[in-house]
Amino acid sequence: MAVLLVAYVISEVVRQGGQSWPLIDNWGVAGFELLAGTLCLLRVRGGWRLRLVPLTLGLGILSWSLGDLVLAIESAGGSTPPVPSVADAFYLGFYPTAYVALMLLARREVSKFSVATWLDGAVAGVGAAAVCAAFAFKEVLQSAGGSSLTVATNLAYPVGDVLLLALVAGGTAVLPGRRRAPWLMLAAGCAVNAIGDTFNLFESSIGATHVGAAFNAVAWPISLLLISASVWIRPHRTSLLVDEQAPSFILPGLAAASALVILFVGSLHHIGRVALGLALATLVIAGIRAGLSLLSLRAMTEERRRQALTDQLTGLGNRRALFQLLDAHFGESLDPDVPTANLAFMFVDLNAFKEVNDSFGHAIGDELLRQLGARLQGSLRRSDLLVRLGGDEFAVALMGAGADYAATVAQRLIARIEEPFSLQAVRTAISASIGIALAPDDAMNAADLMRCADLAMYRAKLAKKSFAIYQEDLDGNGDRLRLVEELKLAIEERRLELHYQPQVDLSSGEIVAVEALVRWSHPRLGFIPPVEFVALAEEAGLMRELTTLVLETALAQCAQWWTSGQSVAIAINISTTNLLDDSFVELVQWLLKRYRLPPRALVLEITETTAVSDFERCKEAIEKLRGLGLIVSVDDFGAGFTSLAYLSSLAVGELKLDRSFIHGLTTEQGRDLTLIRSTIQLAHSLGLRVVAEGVEDEEVLGLLSGLGCDLAQGYVISRPKPATELALPTDRDAANRGEDIARATADG
Repeated sequence: MAVLLVAYVISEVVRQGGQSWPLIDNWGVAGFELLAGTLCLLRVRGGWRLRLVPLTLGLGILSWSLGDLVLAIESAGGSTPPVPSVADAFYLGFYPTAYVALMLLARREVSKFSVATWLDGAVAGVGAAAVCAAFAFKEVLQSAGGSSLTVATNLAYPVGDVLLLALVAGGTAVLPGRRRAPWLMLAAGCAVNAIGDTFNLFESSIGATHVGAAFNAVAWPISLLLISASVWIRPHRTSLLVDEQAPSFILPGLAAASALVILFVGSLHHIGRVALGLALATLVIAGIRAGLSLLSLRAMTEERRRQALTDQLTGLGNRRALFQLLDAHFGESLDPDVPTANLAFMFVDLNAFKEVNDSFGHAIGDELLRQLGARLQGSLRRSDLLVRLGGDEFAVALMGAGADYAATVAQRLIARIEEPFSLQAVRTAISASIGIALAPDDAMNAADLMRCADLAMYRAKLAKKSFAIYQEDLDGNGDRLRLVEELKLAIEERRLELHYQPQVDLSSGEIVAVEALVRWSHPRLGFIPPVEFVALAEEAGLMRELTTLVLETALAQCAQWWTSGQSVAIAINISTTNLLDDSFVELVQWLLKRYRLPPRALVLEITETTAVSDFERCKEAIEKLRGLGLIVSVDDFGAGFTSLAYLSSLAVGELKLDRSFIHGLTTEQGRDLTLIRSTIQLAHSLGLRVVAEGVEDEEVLGLLSGLGCDLAQGYVISRPKPATELALPTDRDAANRGEDIARATADG
């Protein structure tokens, strides 16, 4: 059909002026248009929403085609049809169907029109109507004559074209960039139709020209072919990851500019009232649209600012909000006319939050953070700022606060954090470590203040304290680097000591094992707790060297005991780094062979978190150690979130109850007794030996013996001591200890 149309256009161009081919110009064009309408109707399929556009367009094309067919019949024999004629009724039937199709297609392409979108379309549409009216209506009115029905018919075409162009311009202005091809072809067809009518109008009013006659002849078949083809175009499917283009402002802008030109020209020359009225309406709508844009821009700016400063998960402030406040605070402190204000900054880091996520899922973890945010916010003043820095880290800026008030608030926050959380069907509790830094005492800018609070928080976490206040001599960067170097040197020179704490078999009273505990007596700082320098070694990548030193020293001492006839096992703590070290199993095997000790002489203790940090690799390493004949013990059981059922898949042989289970245990605490009894029974059913650590009095020792606990360790038996001070009991001493335990069990 396109090829036939091109041939027809060429024939119109090359003809001699005024030459007419009725067979082609009338009957051929009418048949061509009827075929276009039929093809359009063939596209009617799918749901009713998809059928409406091709159905209405097909009916409109057929209506126009029938008008051309009737006109060909009326013009047969060279007669001139009257105005209005039957053909006019079919021609005018095209417009309402085209209007409906345009509205349906626009509504389908844009799921939701905003007020601003409607106004953009109105500006473009009314502006286009104003331009058409300025050019067309004057000629129509000049050529209008005859009966009122004739005048109405002559006016119906330009009015219909003006409305059609208004819809096309308005829809093109508001449709987004995605899936526009069908609309653009339909719009082009309607525009060509309107232009053809305009040339027809000029031909009637000012006389025919060769170009005008040619375009008037080819405009309708071109228009109807484009309209029919538009329903067969498959919309281009773009990636949903690509942002949809916003509607263009070009057409509304051109329409507003055209309205200004019309009003300006109207002040110098005569222009029809309809055109002037439409131009004025265009500018009024454009003014309303501009005002709405200003309001929307202000609201969007406020919303963007709020989003930029808000954490999406908790609704608290975010890192950007914190730095905005701190930068403003330190900026004021630089002004000599403004008195320096105090500010306390708190860095809050949750403990064991990763275990909550790993055990219960990220949805539970997110809900915990949301509840925690509300709790913490309710514990602060309105002048204080609480933000979520990311992950499980929060920060608090206390305006006008010093160290004492910050410590009070830290205790209050810790109490709120440690309250149990009810999360769907899960009930759990967490803790936190808080670092406090003060401005201007500790820092004079935001970055340094956060760094100081972070170092204080790290010290609190290592010391297992709830909070710590920054101290330059302990937390300074230079001091920490120096401490790492000193620890490295102490390991190399073997200046770390081991103390040993016995473990007693509760059924016989015999010391069957000792736990090796590493100690560092620093020449400058004095005694440094293991929890601090072991974590420092982990951070500095010294765990392999540290553990090797502990293993060598402990096994050498154990070999001496075995040589003297005291066949006790020795328990040594290892970290995740050690367990996941590919050479660790070979190191253990080599050291046992070196000191001529059987595998049962060594117990390796790991924590719950160590076991679950990389479960599959840890499981493989534990199986290799078990294959050597070693016992792998789970230390601090109950302090984390791991269940016995989860640990049952690990080749461990011992369970060491966390001291939090044992501390303060009495016969009156029925729930704690039941919990420990159940844990011991379940562990025994899995073939695990149970060790209780942190036992501090005879009553608890007797209770544990009565509950079936296998081994006990604590101050009631012995404090950790150097090997030279540790007196391993003889067989008689062991028998006496067994009688003491039996007596305590009976008393309990």
